[in-house]
Amino acid sequence: MKTKPELKVLLLIVFVFMCNLTFAQDVIKLWDGPAPGSEKWTQKETAIEYHSPIWNEQNVAVFNVVEPTLTIFLPSPGKATGTAVIVCPGGGFTALSWDTEGPNVAKKLAKKGIAAFVLKYRVGYSGGTPEEINLIAQSSYGGQKRTPEVQELAKKNTEITQTISSEFGLQDKSELKISKEVARTLGNIIKMAADDGRHAIEYVRENAGKWKIDPDKIGIMGFSAGGMLSLEVAFNHTEKSKPNYIGVMYGAMGFSGFPTDPMPMFMASSQNEATGGAAALYASWCEAKQPAEIHSFTSASHGFGYRNNGDSVNIWVELFYNFLKKTGFIK
Repeated sequence: MKTKPELKVLLLIVFVFMCNLTFAQDVIKLWDGPAPGSEKWTQKETAIEYHSPIWNEQNVAVFNVVEPTLTIFLPSPGKATGTAVIVCPGGGFTALSWDTEGPNVAKKLAKKGIAAFVLKYRVGYSGGTPEEINLIAQSSYGGQKRTPEVQELAKKNTEITQTISSEFGLQDKSELKISKEVARTLGNIIKMAADDGRHAIEYVRENAGKWKIDPDKIGIMGFSAGGMLSLEVAFNHTEKSKPNYIGVMYGAMGFSGFPTDPMPMFMASSQNEATGGAAALYASWCEAKQPAEIHSFTSASHGFGYRNNGDSVNIWVELFYNFLKKTGFIK
């Protein structure tokens, strides 16, 4: 039987643990009914675990996303800042690099007091069977050789992606400009993903009171393709879907200029990705005298996301937090 002092210590430990615990809430279906434009999709969402030759670890990628969702990571009440962010994993719009650019990031941000919502957005067709999807996953992420069989399968998947997203191009009313190369390979998938991003912001804003979030402090950040998604939302939105700030993590490909109603922008990437389009985009924000930061990391690799591995590149989380303080989103 425990003594009173022992019970007090035990209760104190439990209390401290509960106060600092970050909770992942229910996964929320983003749209009522099928997502607009993908009502006829029949492919099955599949998560594949693979061994990354770059990071020498087991990671997870999600393929054939048909039903967009938000997975919520709320900070403990004592740390909550009232600021929120939609987190968009990358994956070339053909998959989602789920753990390292999704929940890992969200958990870390929630520990800093930021409510984080991981967006599982629609991506292209990746195969009709688990075997086909695994072939694509292992060659795209697992370092396996792209055999003629895989190349033929990828070509077929691209053609199907263009077909199943073609109707959305007729429905889309945004002014989003996509390069001919991207349109040729991905069809309207980027537009569909951006639509999920816009709706995610609307959803969080409409329900801000439930999570004690300030509706004027909701941003969107993305990694690689997720960064492109974030920029497309920044360039094309309604008043309800406008992000109050954006984070672009190695994902500035193909963009230039700035929106007619720009917002603060945080950028981070490996050193070799900080030039070209990223530098031009940053320069356009500066010319418009809008708050912006850009950080490049020596020896960092594309896809660094967030890993609890002690790598110096993980300092980006602190830099991002400081940026939100400087721009008034965190007091």
